[in-house]
Amino acid sequence: MTKTGLVLVCAAAALSAGAEGIYHEGWIDRNKNGEMDPYENPTLSVDERVADLLGRMNLEEKTCQMGTIYGYKRVLKQIHPTAEWKTRVWKDGVANIDEHCNGVRGANELTGHVEHGELLNEIQRWFIEETRLGIPVDFTNEGIRGLAHWRASNFPSQLGIGATFDKELVRRIGEITGKEGKALGYTNVYSPILDTVRDPRWGRTVECYGESPYLVGELGKQQVLGIQSQGMASTPKHFAAYSNPNGGRDARGRTDPQIPFRDLQEILLHPFQKVFTEASPMCTMSSYNTYDGIPVTGSPYFLTELLRNEYGFEGYVVSDSGAVERLYKQHGVAVDFKDAIVQAVNAGLNVRTNFRSMEHFVEPLRELVVEGRISEETINSRVGDVLRYKFQLGLFDAPFVDPAAAPSIVHQASHEAATLEAARKAMVLLKNEGNVLPLDPEKIGTLLVTGPGADDFHPMISRYGPGTSDVITPLAGIKALVGDRVQVLHAKGVDFKDARFPGSDLIPMPPNAEEQAGLDEAVSLAKQADALVVVLGDDHNTIGESLSRTSLDLPGYQTLLAQEMVKTGKPVVVVLMAGRAASINWIKQQVPGILVCWHGGEKVGQAVAETLFGDNNPGGRLPLTFPQTAGQIPLCIPHRKGAWGAQNKSADENGWGATRAVDPLYHFGHGLSYTSFEYSNLKIAEGETITVSCDVSNVGKVDGDEVVQLYITDEVASVAPFDQVLRGFERVPLKPGETKTVTFKLEPKRDLKMLNRENEWVVEPGRFEVKVGTSSAPEGIKLTGGFNIR
Repeated sequence: MTKTGLVLVCAAAALSAGAEGIYHEGWIDRNKNGEMDPYENPTLSVDERVADLLGRMNLEEKTCQMGTIYGYKRVLKQIHPTAEWKTRVWKDGVANIDEHCNGVRGANELTGHVEHGELLNEIQRWFIEETRLGIPVDFTNEGIRGLAHWRASNFPSQLGIGATFDKELVRRIGEITGKEGKALGYTNVYSPILDTVRDPRWGRTVECYGESPYLVGELGKQQVLGIQSQGMASTPKHFAAYSNPNGGRDARGRTDPQIPFRDLQEILLHPFQKVFTEASPMCTMSSYNTYDGIPVTGSPYFLTELLRNEYGFEGYVVSDSGAVERLYKQHGVAVDFKDAIVQAVNAGLNVRTNFRSMEHFVEPLRELVVEGRISEETINSRVGDVLRYKFQLGLFDAPFVDPAAAPSIVHQASHEAATLEAARKAMVLLKNEGNVLPLDPEKIGTLLVTGPGADDFHPMISRYGPGTSDVITPLAGIKALVGDRVQVLHAKGVDFKDARFPGSDLIPMPPNAEEQAGLDEAVSLAKQADALVVVLGDDHNTIGESLSRTSLDLPGYQTLLAQEMVKTGKPVVVVLMAGRAASINWIKQQVPGILVCWHGGEKVGQAVAETLFGDNNPGGRLPLTFPQTAGQIPLCIPHRKGAWGAQNKSADENGWGATRAVDPLYHFGHGLSYTSFEYSNLKIAEGETITVSCDVSNVGKVDGDEVVQLYITDEVASVAPFDQVLRGFERVPLKPGETKTVTFKLEPKRDLKMLNRENEWVVEPGRFEVKVGTSSAPEGIKLTGGFNIR
């Protein structure tokens, strides 16, 4: 018996005593006619099976393969199939069921790992046995920082993962996310986010890998490959031009991206192009926003010409929730919902998702086909993409999971270890004046841990990741590490935001009585301590979806708390539990030690403690630029030559005077270590592939990771080139005295291409400068050279 046949027979025996007749060794009689029809035959090609099934489907069945059921408690009111289901539109099938009993809206008895697999098997069985053609359902779920399920493995935010600069780690995170999703019965993970941050005021900055399209593309590719290696589908989002809304605005304002066509192609679309062409994700999600006044979800250019014809995408496109409705409710390009459906489906959309009933979309869709506003040929094409995906994923041949195996898979020991590794590798040391770090527990009798992030687990919980987790907070991690060697005091001091937020970003005022009392408590305890750790940053109320900011300063009275701590004269270390770039100007100037832990997942507190006390040498790097002020935005890489240029300080016929802050607070790629590294022996070999190599040595006294970064500058081009673009990075572990050679290979057609004046992708001949170093800052570049393209 084949493995597939064994799975099917076992599943049939376990799930149904009355339906054994349709389950056979190696195939399922989905239309219950006693024969193996072509679409039921696993030996035939996918195209043959799709064509046969499409030919058997009526309009009702086809349109159902274009709708989503949001699961319990999102929209669906029942957990299990009920008699009512035979009266609902999905009696004829469904494309997918999203987030069913994943615990995001509260745990119940069926979010348990065995119970959840049993539940999704039961629902899958219903669609096989109770619909005419037995077309399987795609079970979708979120998963950008670990699977969005109760007590799944909880990783750092995507921004924190971006800070690791570790492709192999991201591949394993993808594998773990896919493996846990598969074990629980899901078949498709909405991950990764491939949006490139260009304005850190944007609330979803925390959910992105960073501002460099190259970094986003390389890490996103590994996440897709990891997820899909487990027999799961990956759905990257949000396609496209989503991450640069006008003014960094969010919620209903996430539209009208302020970016020219050439930058759209070379920056925002770069990660999607790389991932679609090199990792072949099986699905993607269309975004809410417009580009140049045209909604992406209603754009044939984005959904067909670019996505399918240029990038070769063959999967199905699912809308972001409500994106179709926005064509008429927000963007004003459709007269009503039916007009919006016409535009979206004709543009290339396969499946509509929203927090509404499935009938809300499917019934008008059927009317539009009857009215001739959407052709049956178009419906066949859209449904064919969905069916092809389901065949390719194996849902027609092996639709069930083994629920009993889930507890040994989800959050197993090796997965938990990976969450700790990720938290450690995400740590970025911004400043270490006077070697205040690492702290020595033998020299500290009493330590105060203060700040709103000191003992708060909420920033580690996301509705796009595990809804419930056992989070180790920084306070808990420090206490566990130092034991009885150090007396640890704690006072919250201040909240992440104050009572007047966000108005306090505009008009600063003194704390109210309650807020002052919290500050006073922290000051009182600080006077009793020998050293102070202040955990500041963002929580789930100041960063995330629909939580854009006006300012990049720390919200509330967090900077005031740091100032009060510095006034005590005790050694102070600030830990930034950040979800975006932070304009920490005063802290940078006055606090000797600054460590960024991001929203570091379930093990964040252990990683913070180990890093503070030297058991973990921080090796992360900033995945985005930290401006001095929001007034400098846009301030990110890559940027065109001269875009960051200083003003003239001497008389000039076009004006003069130094009137603005020019440089960033911290450049992209910045990060320090407890050891030191030296670079040498740059070699550049020209040919069809350009090979760049250098030696990196650990010249310090402790083990450490260096992130070697390769930047390229096109010296002269037909279009003003970027000042420098990241085109390679490697995270390299080195022991004291050890030297390693790091090698990068540049493929000109991939790594040196640009849009010329005719908007054609070309590699122009000329000289390219090579820069290798520790960051994008001028002082971070350690070796330079060049090569010629002829």
